[in-house]
Amino acid sequence: MTFHLKNLRSGIVLPVYAPNWGRFLALPPSWLDNLRLDTLQVGRMTRYRWLVIAFASTLMVANVSAQSKKTFTINDLISISLESSPQVLAARDQAKAIKGQLSTARAIPNPEFEVGTGQQRSATGPLTVGNVSSWAVTQPLDMPYNRYPRVNAAEANLRAAEATRVAFEVETISRVQQRFYELMRREAEQKAAEEDMSLTKQIRDRMQIRYDVGETARFELIRVQTEFLNAQIAAESSKLRVEQARSQLRQVVGHQVPADFTVVAEQPKPEVLPSLTQLLNEVQSQSPELQKAKAEVEATESKLSFEKNSRLPRLAFKASQYNDPNFTDRLYGLQVSIPIWDFKGGQIAEAEANASKAKNQLNAQIQTLDQQMETAYKLYQMSSYQVKVLSQEVVQLAGSAQRIAEVSYRYGERGMLEYLDAQRTFRAARNDLIKARFDLASVVTEIQRLRASPEWLAKIESGMQ
Repeated sequence: MTFHLKNLRSGIVLPVYAPNWGRFLALPPSWLDNLRLDTLQVGRMTRYRWLVIAFASTLMVANVSAQSKKTFTINDLISISLESSPQVLAARDQAKAIKGQLSTARAIPNPEFEVGTGQQRSATGPLTVGNVSSWAVTQPLDMPYNRYPRVNAAEANLRAAEATRVAFEVETISRVQQRFYELMRREAEQKAAEEDMSLTKQIRDRMQIRYDVGETARFELIRVQTEFLNAQIAAESSKLRVEQARSQLRQVVGHQVPADFTVVAEQPKPEVLPSLTQLLNEVQSQSPELQKAKAEVEATESKLSFEKNSRLPRLAFKASQYNDPNFTDRLYGLQVSIPIWDFKGGQIAEAEANASKAKNQLNAQIQTLDQQMETAYKLYQMSSYQVKVLSQEVVQLAGSAQRIAEVSYRYGERGMLEYLDAQRTFRAARNDLIKARFDLASVVTEIQRLRASPEWLAKIESGMQ
């Protein structure tokens, strides 16, 4: 935004920019004195100057506010966490290192060159004296019984590294969602606690008026004041739990998120999961932890095959030529390395032990994941039942009881204590419903982690592109 200020005596036009309004205020008085403006023009210019100042100040405040506070969705938090998690970045680097090892395993052995030169002299007889030279080339042969096991082991290690990376990223998504829903739960509890405090304050104020006019006993007033204090303590505690949950979410996501960030509220979506048998089958086929364990078994078995085949002779093709003043000798042949003294006994024993260890770890991993899935599925069934009963029956009945007790209290049919008991019962049922809903979301998130949800895998792969 730019405006121009003209000196009527000298005819000089001075451009003034909105961000430089401080310079405009610092113009020399002599320059302003030379302006032949009437009183109306001076007033307009003064008002315009203050409008420019106010506009620039508003822009600066808005810019600072936008930089200091930002709102994130759950997908934004997941993306930031995947790009900044040290574990995820280390797993990606490990996968790149294994790719280099695979390239090394596929490489063809380099040839060896030998070159020599010298002089020939006669020691006993009349031989020709002159220069001599020689060269030799040795090309090791990468035999299939050595190459294939070596490459297969490297490929299996690469699959294990990729599975490790995916497992870390799935774990990262799970932790972000767990902390996000924990924050949503604490905010819902804070909202409910503030509503309880507001309602209890109204009851206390009405009871105070009734006590002042002599319509109720001091015992009921003390009871209501106690309820209000408890509601106030609960409201303050809920605020602290919200801040704690926000801090834990920021710790999981990373410090790239500002300290005073806010999130877009998103309630957990009700999700119907397949049967336990189908989930167990998905764990067997999709779990990155099992894929890693299976790849490690393949790698150790290929390593064992490589060590056993190392007992076979190693071959190399060799060509050489020797030149002297009288003759030129050319030789071609095979160079054979036979394991006579070292028959690879120790290497084979170590490879067999590693292969057996990998198989046992795979079986243990299968049992662990199956047990975790069965436990999570039982918790899912229990949490689903709790949410259904609390939302459709308990909370509704407690709310009806509270409304009946309130009406009865207003008409003098019930005392204040009965109304407070009904209100306390409703609050407890509502808090149980809030807890059950987010417990259900937490259990569903754990099941999605164990089964490696296709939606999560698609999100991970899209982030890698």
